[in-house]
Amino acid sequence: MASGFPVGIGRSKCLCGEVFGDVMELGIFFGRTNQGDKKVEKNLELSKELHDYFKNTNGKNTLYCRILTKEFDMSQGEHKEQCIYFTVLVEKVAEIVIRELGLVNIDDKKLIEA
Repeated sequence: MASGFPVGIGRSKCLCGEVFGDVMELGIFFGRTNQGDKKVEKNLELSKELHDYFKNTNGKNTLYCRILTKEFDMSQGEHKEQCIYFTVLVEKVAEIVIRELGLVNIDDKKLIEA
């Protein structure tokens, strides 16, 4: 499951707890099971895609928790609303899995309207 972790998530050299979990989810579907397994390269590519998506959509252009939460009083839990918002970004993991496995998302609004 941790196949996408090397070199700071998909070789990006960065890091937030939500992204760690999301990378592990990708590892369930695309991670290596044996040393030297070549599919690790695909897992690293997809993990980097997730990394870049999170970084570009969180409004702060980073994955570092200390930067994402620096304006909040952590002892008061002020950061929690933002962190909950970040968990919504997990939809990107589902999108990647559906795309890469050639599945159809039956919840896709376009399909429902058709």
